[in-house]
Amino acid sequence: MSTSPSKTLSPAELAKLEHAFASDPSSAAYKPLAEAYLSMGRFMEAMVVCKKGVKAHPNAADPRLLLARVYAEQGKDKKALEEALGALQVQPEDKGALRMAGALQLKTGEAEPGKANLLKAYSVDPGDPDTVTLLQQHKIDPPRPAAPQAPVAAPPVLSPTATQQSAASLASGVAATAEPVAAPTPKPAATPRAPSASAAPVRAESPAQRQAPAQPRRPQPVVVDEVDDDDEDDSPRGRRTPSQGGGKGKWVTVALLGALVLFIPGYMMYTRHTRNVARELKKHLEASAELLKRDSFDSYKKACEAADKALEVNSDSGLAHGYLAYAYAIRWGEHGGGDEARRRAEEHLAAGMKAGDVSSQLIAAEALVQTYGGKGKEALGKLEETVKGLDAQGRSSSLLYLTLGLIQMNAGDLDRGRDSLERAQVLAPDDPRIYSGLGAVYRRLGQDNTAWKNYDLALRYEKDHPESLLGRSLLMLDQDAPNYPLVQSMLKKLLDAEPPPSPRQLAAAHLARSLLVSRVSASLPNEKPDMQQKLVEATGVPLDPQKARAEMLKSEETGFTLDKQNPDLHLIKGRRLLTEGNFDQAAEEIRKAIRVDGSRAQFHVELAKALMGKQGGEKEAAEALQTALKTMGDSPKLVVMLGNAYRRQGKLDDALKQYERAVKDPKAKNPEARLAMGAIYRERSDWTNAQTQLEKASQEFVGQPERSAIALTELARVYQGKGDAAKADETYQRALNADEAFSPAYYFYATLLSKDSKQGPKAKMLAQEYLKREPSGEHATAARTLTGG
Repeated sequence: MSTSPSKTLSPAELAKLEHAFASDPSSAAYKPLAEAYLSMGRFMEAMVVCKKGVKAHPNAADPRLLLARVYAEQGKDKKALEEALGALQVQPEDKGALRMAGALQLKTGEAEPGKANLLKAYSVDPGDPDTVTLLQQHKIDPPRPAAPQAPVAAPPVLSPTATQQSAASLASGVAATAEPVAAPTPKPAATPRAPSASAAPVRAESPAQRQAPAQPRRPQPVVVDEVDDDDEDDSPRGRRTPSQGGGKGKWVTVALLGALVLFIPGYMMYTRHTRNVARELKKHLEASAELLKRDSFDSYKKACEAADKALEVNSDSGLAHGYLAYAYAIRWGEHGGGDEARRRAEEHLAAGMKAGDVSSQLIAAEALVQTYGGKGKEALGKLEETVKGLDAQGRSSSLLYLTLGLIQMNAGDLDRGRDSLERAQVLAPDDPRIYSGLGAVYRRLGQDNTAWKNYDLALRYEKDHPESLLGRSLLMLDQDAPNYPLVQSMLKKLLDAEPPPSPRQLAAAHLARSLLVSRVSASLPNEKPDMQQKLVEATGVPLDPQKARAEMLKSEETGFTLDKQNPDLHLIKGRRLLTEGNFDQAAEEIRKAIRVDGSRAQFHVELAKALMGKQGGEKEAAEALQTALKTMGDSPKLVVMLGNAYRRQGKLDDALKQYERAVKDPKAKNPEARLAMGAIYRERSDWTNAQTQLEKASQEFVGQPERSAIALTELARVYQGKGDAAKADETYQRALNADEAFSPAYYFYATLLSKDSKQGPKAKMLAQEYLKREPSGEHATAARTLTGG
């Protein structure tokens, strides 16, 4: 398993390789780039490039061997062995694959298969120094040349024992085309023979790749002495020489030769049929696996069709049943497939379990069926134990970590869900479903930038990935200043897609379109006429408010018609009502979502947002947040919201405890908590603590002009309270530079300057600017006093 040292590439040389690979990923450019990454210790990039090489060159051993090297360099011997055996599957006589597989098998304790593979590598090329070195290292003697056999006068015939062994070999080959089975132990022959150096080891099949059936051994000619037909010799061991007459023996020989003539063509036809069956089964299973990875409604349907074809080839294939159970479970639980999808998921789950070859897809399907059937707690406990057990065996599964993470997330355990999904991402760095799941969990954790990046990665690996387009659209619409044209382009892709997304995804897209229309319609009056026209053209939202509202309500009606059982639709509608200031209606809509599925902690968070907007809703909001925190843990975003709820009730000490809880991790940034703490400390004239928190908040609000202006205005008020007028003046100017549209900064700056008679005119000007921007604002009366009005 030796590798030649690679020279260190210059940045220009590496860039050239990267450009060559990016220009044509299907070419052989993957190989030098992956080797370069490997020599630099950049395992993740090497792994991604190798996997693309495997996909582009499915019938070549080289990309799999290179991927095996990547795993081996990281000490992941089990995964390295899997790839080396995969290389043997496509090129059984490749000496490099044989050598690497043998060395890894010996390393991982599979002595006999490892020895057999090294000996076979030697038989392919006896002069290969790497193979000879490994044989010497493991004290394996190369096979000696066989002694020449004496010529045989009689023609060869097949003994009954050899015929039975050949039939057993064929049966074993047929079994190998379906699911992995233990290799049968051959019966010892009457005369012991040395094991063949070219005998390939039998191994279990991996869920993702099916091993072709073992080549049936050809019938070996057996030399049989002619039988003595002397009636006078009663001995069963009696013999006659040819000169004594051998008529009867000759007829036996002729009969056996005739049987052989009849047997060989049938044997060859049966062997050919067995190979064709294995090839056809492998083709359909690989197609199904590839389609499952794409994670779209259409791809799941096609994956089911491919797996059904696999079952036509072999109705007992546990792997095919596993693929079908997994696909139908997702179609039922995530895409609104209804009772028919559920029935098929359960049927194939039972058939797969009965077949006995339990794959990752079958385990994942079982957990999803239980979860969507209301037994999420049991599913979670069993799946956690399974994942733990596989980890202990060095057989970690990205699919099972993905499924575990999604179930944990929906149960409200966001931190553990994130950890499981990140582990899945390490194991499978090019899976769009994993990145989409990470986008969803980070969005619920309130880490919007990280959520956006993960949705973006999903879309890189699977163009127009429906769930990620939808996730990005809703994430953008949660922002204070959304990019409306971008949201419209993403939703249009979903609504106009061919083949279309699932009914559930389409329904959510219609509700998201309703939210977009509502937000754009509300923002249009604040825009200049030319910007209004551009926004209308970019989003398709009517300028007329009545027409816009009619379109909004129609989108919602269409969505609920498509999917009446989806609680997420009530959540999106609740957000729309919330942005319009209809807090009571928003709260009621979100309560509908909770009645459909009360286990989703996120629904309680959204309810709290709605309740915080209405007068006197703070207490009920705090209760909803406490319910969410019991299932979600210390989510910083939720803790800040709970602090705000206490602050609104006047419970400032309780509020401070929550804000401190939100910033207990020194590495985590939480400027909202620091801003709230700073404001409370300022109100209490605790200038030192107020200054500390507000300075940190202003530094952490990078790229958020309005939030930066708020923090700097609060900090300026701290300096003003301390009597440091110069520092206060400077900080008010910084606030206005951060966001000149933040009106309160003008008023508070005016109050500072009004204390200095020399600054009277400037103070008056600032107060007038505040009144111009907010004539009915919170500080309007006091501002008029400063203007002398």
